[in-house]
Amino acid sequence: MNFPSIRSVFSGAGRSFLRYPLAIVLAVLATVFCIKRSHLHYDEGEAHFWYINIVAAAYLGMMLSIALTVLAEKRKMKGGVVAALQGGVLVLSAAYYFSLPDHYTAQALMRFVLFALGLHWLVACIAFVGRDSGSLQDNGFWVYNKRLFLRILTSGLYTVVLYLGLVIALSAIEHLFHVDVDNDLYTDTWFVLGGVFNTWFFLAGFPAEYESPKVIDEYPKGLKVFTQFVLLPILTIYLLILYAYMIRIAVTAVWPYGWVSYMVLAFSVAGILAILLVWPLRDEKDNRWISGYSRFFYFALFPLIILLGFAIWKRVASYGVTEQRYFVLVLAFWLLYIALYFLLSKRKTIRLIPVSLCVLAFLISFGPWGAAGVSLSVQRSRLKALLEKDRLLAGDRLTGQAVSVPLADRKEITGLTEYIVQMHGYRALQSWFATDLDSLIGSARRSSYTALDDQFRTRVLLREMKIEYANSYEGEDDLAEDFYADMEKPTDEAIVTTGYDYLVSNIYFTIGRHQVNIDSSHYQLGKYQLLVRLDTATNQVRLFPDKDSALTIDLSAVLSEIPSHNEEQTVHLPREKMFVETGNSQWGCYLAITRCNGDVHRGDKKMIRSLSGYLLMKKK
Repeated sequence: MNFPSIRSVFSGAGRSFLRYPLAIVLAVLATVFCIKRSHLHYDEGEAHFWYINIVAAAYLGMMLSIALTVLAEKRKMKGGVVAALQGGVLVLSAAYYFSLPDHYTAQALMRFVLFALGLHWLVACIAFVGRDSGSLQDNGFWVYNKRLFLRILTSGLYTVVLYLGLVIALSAIEHLFHVDVDNDLYTDTWFVLGGVFNTWFFLAGFPAEYESPKVIDEYPKGLKVFTQFVLLPILTIYLLILYAYMIRIAVTAVWPYGWVSYMVLAFSVAGILAILLVWPLRDEKDNRWISGYSRFFYFALFPLIILLGFAIWKRVASYGVTEQRYFVLVLAFWLLYIALYFLLSKRKTIRLIPVSLCVLAFLISFGPWGAAGVSLSVQRSRLKALLEKDRLLAGDRLTGQAVSVPLADRKEITGLTEYIVQMHGYRALQSWFATDLDSLIGSARRSSYTALDDQFRTRVLLREMKIEYANSYEGEDDLAEDFYADMEKPTDEAIVTTGYDYLVSNIYFTIGRHQVNIDSSHYQLGKYQLLVRLDTATNQVRLFPDKDSALTIDLSAVLSEIPSHNEEQTVHLPREKMFVETGNSQWGCYLAITRCNGDVHRGDKKMIRSLSGYLLMKKK
C-alpha cells in the first residue's frame, strides 16, 4: 500500500482549490466569522449579528457554487461562462446577506433552512437533469449520490478523529508542561477543521466523472443486508401499526391526533429512502420482489395520506395555518404526487424525488404563497378578528381604549401576538399602531437581554393595545406577568465567612409553573445532612440541619423590594436587600440571593419559581 506523500497531499489540495475556488474561499470566510462570533461577549451578540448573517450567506453561496461547478463540468462549459456563473453566485450571496434582518428571527432561520435543503438537493441532481435515456441517467444518478454519501461519511470521520487528536494534544501540553492554553483555542480548532478542512477534504474527493453505466456492479453488500433485513422489516412493522391505528379510529370514531402526522411523514420518508437504496437491485433475478414491494408501498401510502390530511386539517380548522402545518400540508401533497407518479407513470425515474424536493424548497421559501406569507396572513387575520370583536381595533387602527376583555380572548390574543412577533417580527403589526414600534420597543428596552426576548416585545405591544398579557394556563385569579431580580453587584469578591462554620455556595432551585409547590436539595455539613426546601406557595426557604431543629427563612421582605410592573423586567437590587439572616437556639444561617424570578399574581401576590445564591451555616 502506498501512503500519500506531503507533496501529493498539497498537490491534491491545490487541484481541489482550482476546481472549487469560490466554494473554498466562502468556506474560509464563514469559518473566520464563526470564530469572531464565538469570541464575542454574550451582550455583544445583537450588535454583531451581522457576523451570523455573513456565515449564512457564505454557506449558501458555497453550496450554490458547488452546484454550478457540477453543472459546468457536466455540460463542458467554457471558462467565460463558468466565471459568469461564479460571479452570479457572489451577487446572489450579497443580495441574500443584505436581505437578512439585523437580529434573530425564526422566519429568517426557516428561509435559510429551506434554501440550504434546496441547494443540497440541487447538488444531488443537477448533473443528471436532461433529456438523456432515463434508465442510464438513473444509474449515473445513483452511483454519483452513493459516492457523495460515502465521501460525506469519510470527511466527517476524518474531521472528528483529527479534532479529538488535537484536543488530546493540547490537553497534554497544558497539563504536562503547565502551558496556559486558551479555551477559545479548542473552539477555534473545531471551526477550522469543521469549516475549512472538512469542506476542502470533501471537495477533494468529489466525483470528477458523471458517467451513466449500463449496469451498476459496485453495489455495497453491507447496504443490501441492512436495507433488506433491517430497514424494510422495520418499515413493514411500522406500517402495520399505522394501519391498526386507522382501524381504531374507524371503530371508535375518534379524530386522529396531530402528532400522527409526523409518524406518517417519518414512515413515508424512510420507505422512499429504502426503495432508493435497493433500486439498482430491482432487475436482478433474485431480487424481483423489490419492484413488487415498491408498488405495494406506494399503494399503502394512500390511506396514510388520507389519515395525514384529516390530522392536519383538524389542527388548521381550529388554529389556522402556521409554518409547521404549512410544511405538513405541502409534504402531504408531495407524497400524493410521488405515489401517483410511481404507480401510473410508464417512464419512472428516481431523479424526480430530489428534483421535485429542490423545486418545492425554493418555491415555498418566499412570496405570499410561501410558508411565511400564508401563515402570517392567516394568523394576522385571526388576531384582527379578535381585536375587532373586543372593540380594540377599528378601521385597521387600534382604538387605544381600555376595555374589559374575556380571559379566553386575552389568552388567544396573547398567543397570536407572541407567535407573530416570534416568527415574523413585531414590525408585521406596525400598520395597526399609530406609534412607531421601533421607537416604542427601543424606549421600553433597558438592556440587551430584554432586546432579545420576544415575550418582552409581546408585552410591550399588548400594553400599547391596552390589554393584559395572559398565559395559556392562566385562570381568572392567576398570574399577570413575570418578575426577575438579581443582586446589583454579584459575588465577584470573596465571600466573608466570619462567625460561620459552613458555606453552601450553590443553592439553586427551579420549579415549573403549576407543577410542584415544594422542591428540595441535600447538602453535607460535616457530619450533618442539611435539607433545604423552597416552598413556592409561602415564599419560604425551610432548612433542616438535623432531626431536632428546623429554620424558616421568610423571603417576603426581599420580594417586597421587587416592583410588580417593570418595563425592563430584570430588577437589580442592592446587595443588602438580597441578604436574609435568621436562626434558632441550635443553628444560625445567612442566605444571600444572587438571582430569583417568578410570577406576579392578582392582588400583587408574588410566587418564586427559581432561586439561586449561597448559604452560610453555623452550629451554636
